[in-house]
Parts: sequence; structure tokens; C-alpha cells
Amino acid sequence: MRSLNRLALFVAIAVGAAGLSGCQTDPNEIAMKIGAPPAGTVELRSMQSRRFENTNSLSVLNAATQTLQDLGFTIQESASSVGVLSAQKQRDAEETGEVAGQIALTVFSALLGVAHEPVWDKDQRINVTVVEAPVPGTNQVDLRVGFDRTVRNTKNMYRAELIIEPKIYQEFFEKFSQSLFLESK
Repeated sequence: MRSLNRLALFVAIAVGAAGLSGCQTDPNEIAMKIGAPPAGTVELRSMQSRRFENTNSLSVLNAATQTLQDLGFTIQESASSVGVLSAQKQRDAEETGEVAGQIALTVFSALLGVAHEPVWDKDQRINVTVVEAPVPGTNQVDLRVGFDRTVRNTKNMYRAELIIEPKIYQEFFEKFSQSLFLESK
């Protein structure tokens, strides 16, 4: 019996050591990743940024403010001296498919005699930050906008996500261009 306990202990230690050794990462690999941009950064920046001709910073921030208000956002902070604007809006996050899936999973689990507590997204806060910067030596302004959201589920747990849907950025810049045109008149 004693040798069986030793054998079980040996096997447990060997399995644990093998599992931990698989988690090791080459220090050179880590060093190469530090300071390196995440994959897709260039594409994201391209989606978030536009350059506008023959305009000034104040017109850009006024047009951005009006655009965000038209899209249902409430302005949280505006600092025209540094070219920054932030806004947010609250929205429902429930999706019928997610709720139905959780209910189906709960019923299926109950049939198997396993407890499952359904969880789905409840609501969300969508944040937007707009940064404008004059292009030195020109009459141009670079504008960058970033959308993110904080989602709360039915267990009052939160998660934050960067919004990377090209359609959202395209819609913003289309409406912004129209607002900037009206601002310049």
C-alpha cells in the first residue's frame, strides 16, 4: 500500500511538472513582443483617422460635437485647447439569440441533472473619444475617433471592448463631413 501511495505521488508530481514546463515562454520571444503594436493596429488606425483640408481646430471640434449629439451621445468632456472631446451613451445590450441560447442550455442542463445559471448581456455604455491635431505648416487637421463599450451582464459583471466595426467609423465620418460642411458656411 505504501508503494502505491508513493507511486501516486510520483505520478502527480511528474504530471504537474510536465504541465508547468509546457507553460514556459522563451525570454527572447517575450522581449520581441514588448513595445510591439498588437496585430491589426495599422488597420485600426486607418479606420479611425481622417485628414480634413481647409479647416481649423475649433470648426472640427464643433462639428464633432454636433455629430456625436446627432448620434445620441452626451458630451462628457471637451477641451478645445488640446483638441480632445469625449462622449458616451447608454444602450440595451440584450440580444434575442443570446437569451434563447442561455435558456435552451439551462433546459438541456436540467434534463441531464446539471445546474446551469443563465447569463446574458444586459446593458452597455458606449464611449467615444475624438482627438484632433493640426498638421504643421498646412491648413489641414487630422481627426481620430475611437469607440469602445463597457457591457454589463445579468450577474452585474462587466467587460470592456474596443469597437472595431468599420461601418460605425464610416457612419461617423460621413455624418461628421456633412456637419463640418455646414459648420464652414
